[in-house]
Amino acid sequence: MIKDKIRIRVRFNGPALQNKSIDVVHIAPFLLALSDLVREVNTYANGDRAGVKIFINTDIEQNCFELDIELVQTIWKQTKDLVLDDDVIAIKEIAEWIGIIGTVSTFGLYQLIKWIRGRRANSVRADWVHEVQNVVGVYAEDEPEPIVVAVPVYKIYTNPAVRKKALEVLKPLREDGYDSLEFYEGRDTRLSFAKEEVPKSNGSDLPEIIPRGFPSAVAPRIVNKMTLQSLRTPSIRTNVRIRKAVYEGKAKWTIVYKQRVVQVSIDDAKWLGRFQSGLEFVPPGSLLDVELEETYLTNENDEIIGKPSYRIAKVYEAHLPTEKQRQISASEDDDAK
Repeated sequence: MIKDKIRIRVRFNGPALQNKSIDVVHIAPFLLALSDLVREVNTYANGDRAGVKIFINTDIEQNCFELDIELVQTIWKQTKDLVLDDDVIAIKEIAEWIGIIGTVSTFGLYQLIKWIRGRRANSVRADWVHEVQNVVGVYAEDEPEPIVVAVPVYKIYTNPAVRKKALEVLKPLREDGYDSLEFYEGRDTRLSFAKEEVPKSNGSDLPEIIPRGFPSAVAPRIVNKMTLQSLRTPSIRTNVRIRKAVYEGKAKWTIVYKQRVVQVSIDDAKWLGRFQSGLEFVPPGSLLDVELEETYLTNENDEIIGKPSYRIAKVYEAHLPTEKQRQISASEDDDAK
């Protein structure tokens, strides 16, 4: 056998942690639920060909509690020649399906849960997008564009046992004194859940996804008369101009990028926290030096389908606006009224 492993960091934030400790009644169920969730998805992916264990180290800071978590996958080799089974899904991909690591090109389980929470029952459906790419489009009646989800993510969401474990992982956030839960990979936040984003413990605010029009094994589905070929997420370092900032919560900011006004999420939790606590001063018109991800679908002719979505993965530096930039920003605001 061989072992494959990844490391992630988990952080709880909130006043309940100001004494640099965490109640074992809260952390123990979290760890057990996370372990069960990873094991459940690993079993879905690999059956009994690979096992998973979780190991932890702790690092305690003021008003937060951090855990270094190591996911270790034991992969069993086959035959006398000990040839590795190429069909084993690696632990990294499993963690990406769950949504706790990686810059995945489609939503992970937890990102899907955040998107789908609170939508009306029978209002969400899944249509096949592309058989080779192994993705489906998830549509909601109140959204103009679908989100694209890998088939394994769709399947584990529709598995009641997996969804139950995913909700149990979030259980500490339902307790007083816990504000948020974050998963890090390196210095980058890969998943963040605020208390107000947590679904109900029984999952009653998570509607089922209704499958519709799934193809046979030999005929990919055509959506909107175009076969969706790929979903792309290029990442570039660039400057964007702030049009409208968000001073609390995690709603999308309005920025100007390539002379276009777009909505963007800021997933650099450390910088966003400094800004929202008043430690960073960036009024409208300011420039941000950022790592920007632009996600879009293309058809077989490499033409972009629908509107791109944007995500700021990291803010490197902020620059206050010049007088000319302030005038441009004010003019744009007047035009928008």
